[in-house]
Amino acid sequence: MARRLIPILVLLLLAAMPTVASAYLPTGFVGISPQSGGTAKDYELMREAGILSVRQPLNWGQVEPETPAFTERRWEAFDHEVRLAARAEMEIFPVVVNSPEWVASRGIDLPVTTSWQRRAWASFMRAAVRRYGPGGSFWTEEEDLPYEPIFRWEIWNEENIVSFDANPEPKRFAVLMRIAGRVIHREAPGSKAIVGGLFGRPLQIPPNIASGDFLSRLYRARHVKPYFDGVALHPYVADARAMGAQLKNLRRIMRRHGDGATPLYVTELGWGSESGPTRWQRGLWGQANQLSKAMAMLSADRLEGGSCVFCHSAGLLNAKREAKPAWYRFNEWTGGDPTTVPRIGSRDEEREEEAAPVPRSEEAAAE
Repeated sequence: MARRLIPILVLLLLAAMPTVASAYLPTGFVGISPQSGGTAKDYELMREAGILSVRQPLNWGQVEPETPAFTERRWEAFDHEVRLAARAEMEIFPVVVNSPEWVASRGIDLPVTTSWQRRAWASFMRAAVRRYGPGGSFWTEEEDLPYEPIFRWEIWNEENIVSFDANPEPKRFAVLMRIAGRVIHREAPGSKAIVGGLFGRPLQIPPNIASGDFLSRLYRARHVKPYFDGVALHPYVADARAMGAQLKNLRRIMRRHGDGATPLYVTELGWGSESGPTRWQRGLWGQANQLSKAMAMLSADRLEGGSCVFCHSAGLLNAKREAKPAWYRFNEWTGGDPTTVPRIGSRDEEREEEAAPVPRSEEAAAE
């Protein structure tokens, strides 16, 4: 969790010091934000890599496709993720998104315009906390699972850009945050409500709003600070060093509003391993190098850490579950065992060796 951004240059050298890198990271510092649902094998692999936290979307529209006044809530998909995480003794860090059709015309419409939308939002948040939070019904039903209740709830995702909020407006988001925070604090004292990850420097402003401007206007909406316990950022940049300016800016704004001690989270971060036309596609070794830079910078501050052009190649493994160079850098920071998966190309090499003709001398020896 961040205190303040202190650029300590020596930490930038940690990429060349893999044997000591993980010592700079507290337990649970690093998490994963998957692009899709997981399997038991996925969670086992993440646990082997030293990951203790998995950010998963809690899709309101999927849980309540119809009003719960007449139908049962459909928790099955999220139950599956919580169950897998608990078996791996990992924490689920939910990001709550997507208004159902009976509440709003589009999933990216914030449910705050009418009183019944606000009541529906409060009702869903209450049901989610009562199911997955401390003492929740899920844990009563699943007595054989390790007890891993949810204590932190990220509210919405990139609400400062039109991809995730049809009409980005800090005052409207403040309403959403007040309702969610009030429910979380009341239903599960000690649990945390996190302002959904702000996209650091969006293009096309307006209609998008820069992360610092959005956060500053959120504070000015008044009577919202009691209802959130952290601010999340998605500092997508071409070069990891550019994250520093975004983090400093948010921390400066938080201090200006008397909120300098509140944690700052990085809940999405990544680069593609393919070479492409966008600033986020850096190639196999470029991805690994940017990850090393990012982890060095974030460790200096103890930060915890959709669809897009580069996301299909953003993972640490390829489609064959083979390790990219970034996988080894990642495990240097987490203290995990990178040998749990083969390196890229090793299976092809094994097949080539098996298919290679046997030299005549070896054939004779076999005979």
